[in-house]
Amino acid sequence: MPQAVKNKRILIGINFMDSARDAFYAGLRIAMQDEAEVFVVHVAEPIRSFDLTKKRYVETKDVIERVEEGIRWRIDELWNEGGTESIDRRKVHGSVEVGKPSAVILEMAKDKKIDLIVLGSSAAGGKGSELGHTAERVMREAECSVYIVRAER
Repeated sequence: MPQAVKNKRILIGINFMDSARDAFYAGLRIAMQDEAEVFVVHVAEPIRSFDLTKKRYVETKDVIERVEEGIRWRIDELWNEGGTESIDRRKVHGSVEVGKPSAVILEMAKDKKIDLIVLGSSAAGGKGSELGHTAERVMREAECSVYIVRAER
């Protein structure tokens, strides 16, 4: 009989979709079972605002900091909602990154030697991508296992 895979390092990608919330909880459940270290990441597309004095778009540190604060608040909210008190929070690391979500997730997985990536699907099915573009690209290109939590149909 094959041995069960025990993940040592899990990467959970989150955003503001319901499937990402479900992926967060699913990833933490796996981490509890495997006693794994967890990296939770939200990847934001680059943020630009229009500066009227310069008459061009600029990325502002203020805007990025507000988004990061909102994401950290969301991670805490997910934590408190999920009844995850039995997880050693010292083994859970959260971060907010800026870039293309699939590229950042794949790079982070490689850099941190991740065993399992957990993502929510961003599509409920239908025309086009069944899982969402980020989940599909990560699933195709990751060097580790990928677990996709589907959105409800």
